[in-house]
Amino acid sequence: MVDYIVFFGLISVGLVFYILALKLEKDYSVIGDLDRQKCESPIELRLYDALSLNGYYVKSQVPCGKYRIDLALPTYKIAIECDGKAYHSTPEQKAHDRRKNAYLRKNGWKVMRFSGRMIHRDLAKVLEKIKSEI
Repeated sequence: MVDYIVFFGLISVGLVFYILALKLEKDYSVIGDLDRQKCESPIELRLYDALSLNGYYVKSQVPCGKYRIDLALPTYKIAIECDGKAYHSTPEQKAHDRRKNAYLRKNGWKVMRFSGRMIHRDLAKVLEKIKSEI
């Protein structure tokens, strides 16, 4: 009788640890993916994934003074701005982008800007330009 109690007790403990391990694995995958979740547009997400798949350490929505960098390669101090047509085509927004570029450069960042069209249509060329900047 004691043998059965010990046997089922060990199986129960093993099952509990297995369930906890699965839960922790899910939690860690969410934590590891926080930067990807911060991407604010489909073009940011597409470029983030491409850079990650090519082995780059990528951060998204990185604060720098009163600005935020869309995507950053902090190892190389490269700020990558993903410019969608809807948000970067007015004269006011273009002036804001120039001020932001100047601020980021003054704070030691290399700034690269890519249009949504370029990211969607020629991602390989975008990656090539980023690689050449490194």
